[in-house]
Amino acid sequence: MLESPKKWTPKTWARCLPVVLGGCAAAVMALAAQAESIVTGGKTGTYYAIGNNLRDLVNPALQVKDSRGSWANVEDMSRTQGVTLAIVQSDVYSSFVLLRDSKDVPEATRREYAKLLANLRVFMPLYKEEVHFLVRKDDPIEFIHQIKDKALWMDMEKSGTYLTALNIYSKLFQEPPRAVEPFLNPTATGDDEGTRRRRSALMSLSDPAYYKAYPKVDVVVLVGGQPLGLLEKNMPPNLKLLKFDANQAGAARVLQDYRKAAIQKSSYPLLNIAGSELPSLAVDSYLITANFADPQRNQFIKDFADQFCTNFGALQERGHAKWKSLTWRPGSSLPPLATGWQYSDKVKAQLASCRTSATATTAAPPEVCSPQNRVTGLCR
Repeated sequence: MLESPKKWTPKTWARCLPVVLGGCAAAVMALAAQAESIVTGGKTGTYYAIGNNLRDLVNPALQVKDSRGSWANVEDMSRTQGVTLAIVQSDVYSSFVLLRDSKDVPEATRREYAKLLANLRVFMPLYKEEVHFLVRKDDPIEFIHQIKDKALWMDMEKSGTYLTALNIYSKLFQEPPRAVEPFLNPTATGDDEGTRRRRSALMSLSDPAYYKAYPKVDVVVLVGGQPLGLLEKNMPPNLKLLKFDANQAGAARVLQDYRKAAIQKSSYPLLNIAGSELPSLAVDSYLITANFADPQRNQFIKDFADQFCTNFGALQERGHAKWKSLTWRPGSSLPPLATGWQYSDKVKAQLASCRTSATATTAAPPEVCSPQNRVTGLCR
């Protein structure tokens, strides 16, 4: 992984000149470690926050990069130098299988995807993300399996949302969806382009007559852990969520890559969900790596696994709230994975047997506080 001295910049040499040989070597090693990076998602999203937590609380040399989403992240793992970790949705594997096996995809691309699939590995499952299918309330359809031939807004190509919508639709109907090209309405607000893009789609969906200058949208697909900030407030009042019916044709194929989930009424009070929850689908998010030819990159992953174990308590205490949703704890067995995925043999043993000094501080308190525990200060 180390660069040849011939490739060092004047700035690199300047850092090394004032120190003895040993110090120079340490500086070079630091540069090498800094070259390892993680690709995440948009800068206002949870993936990016998770990446920052891994840098700030696990390994400060890790570089955090924003990205277009899961699909692009897998490609970056193969094509971009120094990308050693990525956060993706678990259904990315199934989508790449479809592309690998499709006769409509160029042979060279199919070979590339086959190589990618052979080398992708899971570092750690993270949290689940619900799949939201939105239509207008005046649309008579009520279920996801009724969206055939509708115009779907699926976000940018190679984003995680695009990938999920493509995969679910293809499994339901054995054909690709009619995807709406993403667009920006200049009146849409948001902290970043992705938010403005999604809000533009919701505006066109809610009032096609008023926004007739923009593409017609019948269904908007959004993927993320509930509650999605975009749907919590300032929601068009004439939209509703579609339900998933596990008894319909094609449902079994969908459930090969997704699991049943419930969207809570309390998550989206403006959507007026009947009852306390609405049956839907969820996809898991994974922190992934790969089998690399470079032994130094593989060693980085092994070391990162040890650091992850040691600092897991800090991630739960001081990191994003989603770290608390992980069912895994240091020393416990690793959770089962979605079809096609396997754990990295560089980290599996470490994660299954690791210990962390912070574990005790993050463990859930006992349901009943005994007098003994109260006296010793373990609970109140």
